[in-house]
Order: sequence, then structure tokens, then C-alpha cells
Amino acid sequence: MMNRLPEKLARWQLERPWAFVLVSFVLGAIGLALVVGVPGLGDGLTLNSDFTAMLPRSAQSVRDLDEISERFGGQTALVITVESESDLEAAQRFVHDIVPRIREMRDLKVSAVDWNIQDFQDFVDHNGHLYAEREDLEAIRDTLSARLEYERARANPFYIDLDDAPPDPRETIDRIRADAETARGDMQARFPDGYFQHPRRNLILFAVHTSIRGGELAETEALVTAIRAAADDLDMSSYAGDLEMHFGGTLIEAQYETESLVAAVRNATILTVALVMLAIWVFFLRIRPIPLLTLALVPPVLLTFGIAELTVDYLNASSAFLSAIVVGNGINPNVIWLARYFEARREGQTLEQALHTCNVGTWKGTLTASLAAGVAYGSLMTTDYRGFRDFGIVGGTGMLLCWIAAYTLLPALTVVFERWRPLEFTRAKRYKGFYGVLFARIALGSPRAVLVGSGILTLLSAGLVVWAVANDPLEYDYRNLRSDRDPDSEVEQVLEASREILDDTSSGSGLAVLAPSRAAAIGFRDYLETHRADYPNAYGEITSVEDLLPTDQEAKLPIIRELRELMLEIRPHVDAELQATIDERMPPEDVAAVTPADLPQSVARPFTERDGSRGRLLVIEHNLEENNWDGLYIARWAAAARSLRAEGADGPPPVAGTAVVFSDLMQQIWDDGPRAIGVAFLATVLLLTVTFRRHKTRWLTLATLLVGILWMAGTMAAFGMRLNFLNFVAFPITFGNGADYGVNVMRRYSDELQRAGAGPIDAIRSAVEGTGGAVILCSLTTIIGYISIYTSSNQALNSFGAAMAISEATCLAVAVLALPATLFLMAPRAPSPRAVVPTEDAQASNV
Repeated sequence: MMNRLPEKLARWQLERPWAFVLVSFVLGAIGLALVVGVPGLGDGLTLNSDFTAMLPRSAQSVRDLDEISERFGGQTALVITVESESDLEAAQRFVHDIVPRIREMRDLKVSAVDWNIQDFQDFVDHNGHLYAEREDLEAIRDTLSARLEYERARANPFYIDLDDAPPDPRETIDRIRADAETARGDMQARFPDGYFQHPRRNLILFAVHTSIRGGELAETEALVTAIRAAADDLDMSSYAGDLEMHFGGTLIEAQYETESLVAAVRNATILTVALVMLAIWVFFLRIRPIPLLTLALVPPVLLTFGIAELTVDYLNASSAFLSAIVVGNGINPNVIWLARYFEARREGQTLEQALHTCNVGTWKGTLTASLAAGVAYGSLMTTDYRGFRDFGIVGGTGMLLCWIAAYTLLPALTVVFERWRPLEFTRAKRYKGFYGVLFARIALGSPRAVLVGSGILTLLSAGLVVWAVANDPLEYDYRNLRSDRDPDSEVEQVLEASREILDDTSSGSGLAVLAPSRAAAIGFRDYLETHRADYPNAYGEITSVEDLLPTDQEAKLPIIRELRELMLEIRPHVDAELQATIDERMPPEDVAAVTPADLPQSVARPFTERDGSRGRLLVIEHNLEENNWDGLYIARWAAAARSLRAEGADGPPPVAGTAVVFSDLMQQIWDDGPRAIGVAFLATVLLLTVTFRRHKTRWLTLATLLVGILWMAGTMAAFGMRLNFLNFVAFPITFGNGADYGVNVMRRYSDELQRAGAGPIDAIRSAVEGTGGAVILCSLTTIIGYISIYTSSNQALNSFGAAMAISEATCLAVAVLALPATLFLMAPRAPSPRAVVPTEDAQASNV
């Protein structure tokens, strides 16, 4: 009964091949429309390289980022440098002129522009009395009081001056100016005229804050284009002939990563298709399989990514390369079907007989293998981590659709090609490919040596895995997860310049903590300052709006009022020069405490909410003695920020920043990774139980898979490869892809045993030489798909491609070497066994 549908399909494909072709390509066209974006069908499938795109929306770091962004506006920055080697003032004038134009770009999600802090320097000068140290104010008061008494005494004609005169108050009064300059810190030296200026170059920097997310490529490009247009309208050359403007910051870094991924995906897909077609030609030694397999893959691949647009909305850094992977993996059932078809036609079967043989004879093995791959991808769908889940949705959909195409579209295309130009097997084209023959010679020629070698490799791999686990296999150097960049690239040059000008708070690279109130923010800061020993070297400076306010204002105000009265009283008694000094430093009549609302926007902007309120945000900067690319340090930094608790709160306040995103990524992998592996393992065991009736067949196939995975893990450990948020996915996927090869070899072996007159040795040899050759080709095409990922400059993707290529090689080696050798040694011996070496007819036949 299970074979009736494949039989009916064969008849329908003979009668109406063009109907299958037409329906398939119409579905492919719909998928293409969804991918590129068509009005009414969506905006198209996009790529989002931002790390938050791999976390679920329910992740703490994502929710916190959304809340802080909602209250404070843009948390990402577009950093722009303007430089003229010959004229610094020209750069300053240009920045002064272009900033107002950029501020008007609200429709492009611009929320603020940080470019000059001169108004804060003026603000500090104006409020110099409050920014002075209280001890200095008291000293000035005492000095003025003493001088006033002295001047009053001198005014008495009967006064006899027996003591030394009190010190001249000029120096004491000037301490107010000195304290104001101290309060401004080194701002004037670092930022002449308030501009963010490089200490050694004629370079001015300014930061455009925006609500654009890091992976929103179109919005980023629109903003950059608008700023360039504004610069062109101002005519940069009219300021200075060598004036240049460059873009960087978190927004451009994300754009760079996304564009690198897009280019790498395109290159990897083209390379995969080209190399896969070459491998197919080498295997079949015919041109026809190339257009057949290419046309058979186009509709399911397009439809896969069309469905992805509806289900996952966008691809992330984890799922970006699935086009190459779907092609490399999805072609497998098509190769198995076509290899059996050529084998049947070579044996003299007619077109109708060959279709029947292929549909009925291969669907169980390929379906089991594809289901195993689908189950592996499906195990990823059980997780919340989008780096896994989206990968599973797209990959699982691709495996299913490619298998369906192998039994609907490919046979129909084969019929069309046969009627156009029937296959002819001339003597010159009856040579059999060497793939299956070579491995049959090795596995069946020296089975004991193969098993001994396999056992040694298994023990060695187990030892390496234990050693790797004992030494923590996770990758903590996050520099190994980003793209390799040209140090002379624009984004790197801007990054290098910004490091010498901005701190973590100004550049947006610190951890932003949102307190429920200003008082709570002050409490958070006090807690972190007093508990540094509990979090050794976990964080550096803690900045908030309080850093911009004068200290101890309530105690200073009465002293300042006294100073005003003293200055007014002493003024008539001093000379004109001292009167001028007193007038310059006279406190205002209505002196009042400075509040956060009084601060200039230029410095208070990072702490200002959309509604204008200030004081609830504090920024925890990284410890300058620590490497902020170190994952272990990042975890400590994030943990310290999340240790904060407001009164009556059950959990930490919202914390936003790269550190908490990375921390959540690693935690999500630890939470979801083992679950995905467990689900993949259990589902594979269940699938093998349903597929094979005999216990020995089931457990041998499962053992083949587990040994292949162990070899894979051992090889990764031997090469010092560490697990990261991307290559971890290789393990659950390998349960499906790795089972593919063992299942197909064992399925063919079981089928051969059921043929009349076929003994165990003949069945093993036929399985390895026949299906084994096709399985090797399938593995080769899959490896090509993974190796093509090396066209990416992203090191995390490269590690994933390497891990998957290793898994393919190890699982294939076990399936076509160790498994046949085991079956050979377990098989009962006939009195006159057939020679293991392939016969002349076998060598002359053409797959």
C-alpha cells in the first residue's frame, strides 16, 4: 500500500510531465515574489546582522533595550568625522553648519546630535560659585570677613595698626575661577571651543543618535545618503579643499557586517552551485544531470525562502547562509533518485520501468534520511533562541520541499528530457564512477584493519572530547566571532579616532541602567561604588547626571549668600582693581541650587528621556584594565549591572548594552543547546525504529551516527575549535545529516538482501558500490555548501562551516567504511563467497 502513491506518481509523470513542471515553477515564482518583495505580499526577505536578531523578543536584554529606547530615543550612534589636514577651523565651521540640517532629519529617525559642549563650559563659568569646593568658599568667606574688619578698623582715625595686614583677597577670590575650571575637568583642553576634537589631528567628531536598529540596512543607508546630500549642498570644498567626511559607529559597523554577510551569501551560493555541478559531472560523466538537478532545485529553494519571509520575517547571522546549505543538503534525495534512475536505464529498463523502479525503490531511504535531517532542524525549532529556531524553520522547510521535488519535479523533468533526447549508453559511456568502487575496495578488502582503525579513532576522539569539556569548550574571545576588517577601512579609521575622543558614556558602549526614579539611580550608584570588592574589576566609572551637578549644594548656598554680602560691604573699602575682581566674582542675588533640568542639552542628552525628565539613567562603563571582548569579563560586567535591585522590585532594572546581549546569547545557548541535541537524538532514534524492522539494523545505523558525531567532536577538539553561538548548532543538525548516509547505505543493503539470490556479501558490495557512490556525492555536495561559507569574512560563520564540513566527513567515513566493514564481518560466510573485488561488468557500468 505504501508503494501505491509512488507508482501512481510514475504514471502521472509519464502522462502529464509538463503539469508537474508548470505547477512547480509557479510555486517557485510565488516564492521569488515573497523573497524580493511585491506589493500585497510583503516587503521581502531581509538580512539583520544585529546580535539582538538572534534572541527572542522575550529575552531580558531585548526587552530592556526596547524599554530604554522607547524612553530615551536612539541608543545606536552614527559617528561622523570631519578632517582637514590644512585647516582645523574649516572643519569646525562645516560641523557647525551641517549639524542643524541633520537635526531636522526626524523622518529618518534622528533623535539627537552630540557635537559641541561649549554651552556646558559657559554654564559652569556662570555657576562657578556652586562648582567651587566648599572648603574654598569657606576660606574666601573668612578671608573677606577678616579683610572687612581690617578695612573698617583702618577707617577709624584712632586705629593703631599693630598687627600685620590680612592677606590680599584677590588670590582667594580667584580660587572660585580655579574651582570652576576644575569642575569643567579637562574639557577645555580636550575639546577646544567645545568641539570633539582629536588630540593630534585636525579632526572633528560628532555623533548622530538614532532609533534605527543595527540590522536595519535600508534605514541606515537612507540616513547616510541624506547626510551626504546635505554635505554636497554645503559644498565641502568651499570650506577647505582637502576636507573629508567619514562614517562609523555602531550603526555603520552593523551595516558593514550586514553588507559583508550579503556579499558572502551571494558568493557562497554561486560557488556552491558551481562546485556542486562540477561534482555531479565528475560522478555521472554526463552533462544531462546538471540541468536536471539544477532545474529540480530552483523551485523548492525559492519557495523555501518565500516561506521564510512569512515565518521568520528576516534572516539573521545564524540563518544567513542557509541558501548554500539548503542547496548542498537538499540536492541529496535528488542525487539518490537520479543515480538509481541511471542505474536502471543502464540495466536496460525502459523509461516507464525506470521511473517505477526509482520512485518505489528509493523513496523509503530518502524519506527517512530527509526526515532525519528535518527532525534535526525541527529540534532547533523547539528552542527560543532565534539563532537556532529560525535556522530550524528554514532548514527543515528546505529539506521537506527538496525531497518533495525529488519525487514530483525531477521525474517529470527526466521524462521531458528523455522525450526530447532519449538516453543512450554507449560503450564509451559505460564506465562506472570510482566513488563507490574505491570505498568498497577499502571497506571490504581489509575490514578488520578498517574496524581496528575506527576503534582507535573512536577512543582517541572520546579522550579529546573529555579533555575539551574539562577545559571549557566555549569561545570567550568575542573578537573571534566578528568579521575580519581591513584596518585601513573607513569604519576602522573612525573607530580608532573615536577611541581617543569619546568615553563609554559618550560613545554609547557602556551599560545603560534605567532606575525607577532619580533617588533610586543615586542609590544604585552608591551601591555599586560601595560594593566594588564584591565584583572585582567588573566595572569602571559609573556616570549619571549627578556627575554634571555641583556637589554639596545645600551646604554651599548659605556660604555663597554670605560671600555676596561680604563682597558688597568690602567693595567701598578697596581699590579699583580689587573692586573689578569682586564685581567679576560676585554671586548672583537669586542664587539657587542647580538641578538636572538646568543642565545644557549638550551634556545632559544621554540622561534625558523623551518627555524631558532627567536623572533616572546611569551608565556603567567597562573596567579599563579588562578586555571588553573577553566573554568571561563581559558576563561579570553584565552580572554586576543586573545585581541592582530597586526597593520592592523582584528583579533587576532594565539594562541595555552589548555586554548583556552577549551574556544572554551565551546563556540561551546553554539553556537551549542541550535540549535541541536531546530532542534531535530521541527523534532520530524513533525514526530509525520506525524505518528498520530488525533491531540489529536499527542499532547499527544509530551506532554509525553516534561514532560519526564522536569523531566530529574529537576532530574539533584536536584543532582547538571552540563552541560559539553559531557552530553549536552543528551538533543537533548532525543527528539528521549524519544519519542520512548510514540510513541510505543500510536501506540499500536491506533491499538487496530481499532480492532473490542475493547473499549478505553481495548485498554489502551492492550497497557500497551503488548507493555508497551516490551517498559520497551527496556528502561532497553538502561539504561544498559548508566550505563555501569560508567566502565570508565573519569568523563565527567560518567556524560553523568548518564544524559542519568536519561532521559530514566523519559521518560519511563511518557510513561507507566502518559500517560496511562491520556488516561484512558479521555476515555468515557461504562456501564459495563471491570475490570482493568488483567485476568487470560492474566496472564497465555507468551510474
